[in-house]
Amino acid sequence: MSNLITRARAIYNLNNRATTSDEDTTLDALIAAVSAAIENYCWRTFAVTSYDELYPGQNQHELILRHYPITSVERVAHDPAPVLRVTNASATNQRATVKVTATGLVLIRVASGVSSTSTILFADQVTLTALATAITALGNGWSASVADAAFNLRASADLRSLQGALDAKDVEAELKMHTRELSSFQVDAETGCLTRGTGAPWHGGLHHWRVVYQAGYTAAPEDVQEACAQWVAQLFWLTKRDPGLASESIPATVSRGILREMPISVRILLGPYRTWRV
Repeated sequence: MSNLITRARAIYNLNNRATTSDEDTTLDALIAAVSAAIENYCWRTFAVTSYDELYPGQNQHELILRHYPITSVERVAHDPAPVLRVTNASATNQRATVKVTATGLVLIRVASGVSSTSTILFADQVTLTALATAITALGNGWSASVADAAFNLRASADLRSLQGALDAKDVEAELKMHTRELSSFQVDAETGCLTRGTGAPWHGGLHHWRVVYQAGYTAAPEDVQEACAQWVAQLFWLTKRDPGLASESIPATVSRGILREMPISVRILLGPYRTWRV
């Protein structure tokens, strides 16, 4: 996670006071903590980040992505279908599973209580045909086949994690891939909304659509930076007080409690950026 402000920006809200090395260390820790707290409060990552997400088709004319503003869309794919079938038919194994990770396949077999794990990387077996061959070459009951010749040269890396661990003992574990690409769509970058170029609805069921995209800000908006700086400043001054102090007062002059939660001014500044989730 990237910090929302620099130390220099935080010191600006401290009236540009000269700081010691110990105070700089304190500020760095507060900036990191407050940046994380603000992103948790807003339910979003502000820095430009890459996402690979699945969405259901609900016959709506708009597909609302979880993160925005969108900076680029790399891929919109649909129609998940079984492309690789994996099985382990050895009678010496009592359990066998296969799962997809971000970098490859992990195959686990258990024989007489002893577990054996094999990992095959997409970078080493770049097509589904090569991946199936590598699985079969493991021996010990493992075998695999591409579901359809049309998928032979598909990139193995297009198998999306997480899948599995799927049972492969004496049955075919089917690994799926989104097999079709969308040829026409429009992007509303600010709202994170996609619409199909044909005007058709986003059809299909659970996880029917796979969207690979980037979203976020190259630099945090100024009001978000101000919110972060204000909160950091208030917490910084608290480090100068007795940590056990709950309140303080001067008779007939002032009475105040110590900050225990997000300041109201910070909430107001962050309000427009908060994403509401169900």
